[in-house]
Amino acid sequence: MYVPKKVIYIVTGLIPLAAFLPVFRTAYVLTGDKDIWFILKNVVLTFEIGKAWLFISFVSIILICVLLAKNLKTKVHLKTWAIVLALLMLFGYTKSSHAATITEWQGFVFHTLHFLSITIWIGILFVVSWFSKNKSNWLTFLKWFTPVALTCLIITVVAGYFTMQIDINSYDDPNASILQEYQNSLVINYGQVLVLKHIFIISLVLFALINGILFRKKHNHDSFNPLTWARLESVYALIVFGLTAFMGQSWPPHQISLLIKTEGASPLFSALYDGEIINSMQNATSSEIINVTTSFGFESFLLFGLGLLFMVLTTIAAARKRSVFISTFSSLLMVLSIYFGIMMGIQ
Repeated sequence: MYVPKKVIYIVTGLIPLAAFLPVFRTAYVLTGDKDIWFILKNVVLTFEIGKAWLFISFVSIILICVLLAKNLKTKVHLKTWAIVLALLMLFGYTKSSHAATITEWQGFVFHTLHFLSITIWIGILFVVSWFSKNKSNWLTFLKWFTPVALTCLIITVVAGYFTMQIDINSYDDPNASILQEYQNSLVINYGQVLVLKHIFIISLVLFALINGILFRKKHNHDSFNPLTWARLESVYALIVFGLTAFMGQSWPPHQISLLIKTEGASPLFSALYDGEIINSMQNATSSEIINVTTSFGFESFLLFGLGLLFMVLTTIAAARKRSVFISTFSSLLMVLSIYFGIMMGIQ
């Protein structure tokens, strides 16, 4: 396996640029009729997201200097410094997350564990699948990577649950259950992307099981290349990352009725739902609580059944035909079936 140095330098250099996008968006939203450069300076110097960007940019510059050092591959202390600096950037990012800024320490800890575990899991997968020269050491790789990935998956799910609990906490109804808060969030962009993210995670875990268990004994077949399937798994992971990034730029569902009045409902939700819940929220008083309810009927269960069928088809296509296209297409149909099944159940 060989990762070109140029790729490492480019990726490291892109980190502060990518981290600046939410900073600029925050400044743009707050600008109004004021000078955007004045607002941008205030956001960078006084907002948590701005201070985190300064920290990440400073650390990334040091990291690039370490990566440019001679004999990086042979000097253990330089590798250690590179890992430490990468972790510092991750901590800088999670420190400025929404969950971290509205809690004392819980949000930071849970989001850090969530993001760190999925970074280890998907980071290793991405590098190995895209930069391995051949499949000669695939079984050796699976022997240690499978327990690592399983551990990271468990931490990701548990920490992600508690992070979500903070992110979708209702200020309108402090006694609402997390399920009710989840249902209420579906009317805005944040909730729509959240449910799509969770469904895509099902596909991601499915391909992880296919790669880690189903293909374990097929790596020696000359016509079979496990790297192709590992790359497919990494693509699904990138989709999940993309959805997560979109959520980070969306208003969290703490005050649903207020968001509906000021920002409006999610266009996707409005296109699929023809009930009265949006009008009820728009006309509700500040003390009135309007909850989204779900009741799954025949259509929803039919779509859930189709989703299960497409999940089985994805596995069979991988096991017998070993067709990447069929497995990818059927897994996408699974995502759509489950999503539309959920949306059909909203009252």
